Amino acid sequence: MFLMLSSLALATQLDIHVEPCPTGNGTARIYSKVSANTHGGWDSDLVSYSTEGQFREYAIATCPEDLFTVYGQDMLKISPTDEQLSQIGVKLSEIQKVTGDPDSLETWDRYLIAAEMYKILEADHRMLYQLYLEASWTARDEAVGVYIGLEGPIQARELLDQGAAELKRTDLNPRQRKILLHNLARVAHRGGFGAERDQYLKAFEKVGSLDAEEKEALKRFRWIVGEVEPKLQRLAMAEIQAYLASEPSDPVELTRATYLLADLYRRNGEPEIAVQGFALVAVHPDSPTQLKDLSAWFGSQL
Repeated sequence: MFLMLSSLALATQLDIHVEPCPTGNGTARIYSKVSANTHGGWDSDLVSYSTEGQFREYAIATCPEDLFTVYGQDMLKISPTDEQLSQIGVKLSEIQKVTGDPDSLETWDRYLIAAEMYKILEADHRMLYQLYLEASWTARDEAVGVYIGLEGPIQARELLDQGAAELKRTDLNPRQRKILLHNLARVAHRGGFGAERDQYLKAFEKVGSLDAEEKEALKRFRWIVGEVEPKLQRLAMAEIQAYLASEPSDPVELTRATYLLADLYRRNGEPEIAVQGFALVAVHPDSPTQLKDLSAWFGSQL
């Protein structure tokens, strides 16, 4: 079964138009989602996947002349004050000095630029934590891709158990073993099981006979899952903590934020803190059923 798993690279259904930049510097391409599906499943931090590609890759719009970046849907809605425009200009000048070639920016880099813009525009903590989360998801998209129907961490756990049994087969040739180990590493990462992911990556490397392309792919995989995504998650966690400190009045949003913070602690190797958050969500009377069930399951696993 695992030898048949593969990621899909189908065209995302998009509409594209050009709009003037609010900063008065040129125009930006704005992408709108025409169609999508949810057949790519979802992960523990509530990210969902389409088999046609992820719209979050296109949701952020950037003005190429000065790198002003916000969600495409906001490009025409926002009206910065003169003071905000001045602050934006200063910040963009700082960013331009360190970015080099704008075409070399990764998707998550543009989300980080957008975060700086939204801070100047006085976005609230809830909006900012969602922005950083989406940035981390674009990094995960790059690292692991899509598996049809991978519906959350419980199913990921089941698939990993099945895969461990398949690894014991004695009839696997080196190529088959590498495919199996690579797929297991990807499923483990989507499930947020970092130790197992790293174990499978090491085993993949030890199979040997890695060509230059495989070595480069492994290096990039490790960089994204070991450095890029955790950095973005830490930024999201700081904004979630600030949001929770503001004592939000909506109990559903409060439990969602508490759950997300717990899961991000889990994904970043801090289960002792994570389990406390999961316990709060599991017993909160206003927790959505999905979050209550997931929290109870994680509480039994950690």
